[in-house]
Amino acid sequence: LNEKSYPIMQTLISTQLIQDKKIMKELKRYSSSAAVALTNHEIQVEGKNVTFGGYTIEAGNMTPEQPDNYILTPTIIKHLKNLSRIAISRKHPVLLQGPTSSGKTSMVAYLAQITGHRFVRINNHEHTDLQEYIGSYVSDQTGKLVFQEGVLVEAVRKGYWIVLDELNLAPSEVLEALNRLLDDNRELFIPETQETVVPHPHFMLFATQNPPGLYGGRKVLSRAFRNRFLELHFDDIPDDELQTILEKRCKLAPSYSKRLVNVMKDLQRQRQGTQMFAGKQGFITLRDLFRWANRGADDYQTLAEDGYMLLAERLRNPKEKDIIKQALEKHLPRTKINVQKLYSCDEDAGYLQVQKILQEEGASLIGHKIVWTP
Repeated sequence: LNEKSYPIMQTLISTQLIQDKKIMKELKRYSSSAAVALTNHEIQVEGKNVTFGGYTIEAGNMTPEQPDNYILTPTIIKHLKNLSRIAISRKHPVLLQGPTSSGKTSMVAYLAQITGHRFVRINNHEHTDLQEYIGSYVSDQTGKLVFQEGVLVEAVRKGYWIVLDELNLAPSEVLEALNRLLDDNRELFIPETQETVVPHPHFMLFATQNPPGLYGGRKVLSRAFRNRFLELHFDDIPDDELQTILEKRCKLAPSYSKRLVNVMKDLQRQRQGTQMFAGKQGFITLRDLFRWANRGADDYQTLAEDGYMLLAERLRNPKEKDIIKQALEKHLPRTKINVQKLYSCDEDAGYLQVQKILQEEGASLIGHKIVWTP
């Protein structure tokens, strides 16, 4: 369910199914302690089990590690709790649906790392071949024809956690091949070798998708196919949490983080009105925001110029580029983007030094179409 529907269903379950007040009080306390454990980054390893956020998950074959660059916010904590609850049994495939760059894949990777499981992924597209999943015959060093297993077969056999990204972009033949693995018997059949692979006890399958209709090329998965998964819905990361992630992950000043988020929101509103970012490659996403923040600008003018080069230069329409320019100058104080000067080399010390060296060798950059960029 989405963010608005979630508390409604939670209230109905509490009032209709749980009549004992002691049980309700205990569940609230347990939920609260789980949130505290996640906030404090507490991970307890006890033998072959890892307790994380109040949920005990059997550890994998790798050493559990907690990455330093993963930022936990209240929304991410809530999603990790749901994933941890599902991972306890490891019986059900999980379908994560949400907008692009909302952290779907990274959450699974984080949970796999702290519980010591090997994490692999397959990026689907309209031309994804079934051989990438299952495998194919190849020649070895001696010239003998041998079957080389695909990523999915290896994950099933060895107990990896696998994420099938953008599953609603995959061709129908790929989805049909997954049906048997998603059934209750959980078996994977390899047509080339006529072998049936039974999943390793640690194996878990996750799939992600962007909402169909809002993103180009995404098909609507059938109800029967989706019923094979446990579905989790991810919404956009709230603005205040997004600012926190920019500050801690990209080492950006709080004032800069707030203004970058404001620029993104403004451009998203412009997109809704003009469709300027329509298309797969056109959206301004969190990935764009992180690339922008990671460029390490130390003043607003540099921040504006970096944003223009990152966001506007992929557009062909001059009017659309001007909308980017206006949004940057509106939200970043004391900035003025001079496009001609932005790519001019006349005042760049590095360019002048190279020109001097070439002139001493009898050459010149004048007349050559060289663009000097930061």
